[in-house]
Amino acid sequence: MTLRLAILWGVFCCRNAAAALGTTRRHLQRAVGQRLARGLRFCPLPLLLAIARAGCALRLFGRGWRAQRAVATENIRSLTGQPPALPADWIALRRRLLEQAATWGQHPALRQQIQRCAAELDRVVAPLHRARQPVILAPLHTVSDVLAAMVGASVTPGKASVVVSASAEHYPADVRALGGVQLAYCSIHQQSDSLALRLAALVGDVTAGEQNLIIFPDITPDYTLQAEGALAARLPCRLFGRAAHLHQGAVRLAGMMSARVVVYHLWYEGGLHIRIHDPLAADQVADTLPTLIEQTLRARPHEWLLWHSHSLFFIHH
Repeated sequence: MTLRLAILWGVFCCRNAAAALGTTRRHLQRAVGQRLARGLRFCPLPLLLAIARAGCALRLFGRGWRAQRAVATENIRSLTGQPPALPADWIALRRRLLEQAATWGQHPALRQQIQRCAAELDRVVAPLHRARQPVILAPLHTVSDVLAAMVGASVTPGKASVVVSASAEHYPADVRALGGVQLAYCSIHQQSDSLALRLAALVGDVTAGEQNLIIFPDITPDYTLQAEGALAARLPCRLFGRAAHLHQGAVRLAGMMSARVVVYHLWYEGGLHIRIHDPLAADQVADTLPTLIEQTLRARPHEWLLWHSHSLFFIHH
């Protein structure tokens, strides 16, 4: 019995030591990554991206995303009928570099591009606020969801909350503050009571015009399967000529607040750009969203970030 207890004690000590080492390693990696990212502000961004893309092509970078490449390639070919213009591993690496440059790096050129996109979006959003119309911003998952949220948080009234499909702890307050925006996160994976209270407070603020709500309408169903009420939160539609489902959070919230929904997406070509669609009334959202999403995916398939999802919008169980 004493030998067994000694063995168990040794096993648990090793596990605890391994966990502590893993935590320390992650903290060190984050600290080193932050220092490297701060140096990005002194680098010409086009040159940095060109070097990174060449390294990705030579298989020097992007190993963590390489497995996504085959799935994304086949999804693009099967749905759009065209080969992907850019590989999925490079798109994921570019996203990471842009996010690091915009937050820890405080890259002046990229920050100016974000503000330019925000100014274009504000020309649509500000008149809605002057008309006392609640606003839901609906960016698509292109280029970077972090940059899309930063753009959305920079428009009138200068404050926003974004509904995400992951734990809000992935977006610590110190990183959000570096973006220079008032941006909060609300995770759909909270317990239903906590989520209901958080959304109720958000709805009150948005209705009063104190902030905007940001929700990504092109999230694929497999991201929300573990969330409570996920099955009931699907919006039946047709995409690429097939029966499909979108998450209907934007539809429900727009109807609840009689809000206008502003759909937009970012694209990157020599700099950051934005495409903004006409605001949708609450009763137009369900019918129009699938069309806008499909149009964007056909026009700029190389910018969308979720092609690596195995099921995309076509889970039917």
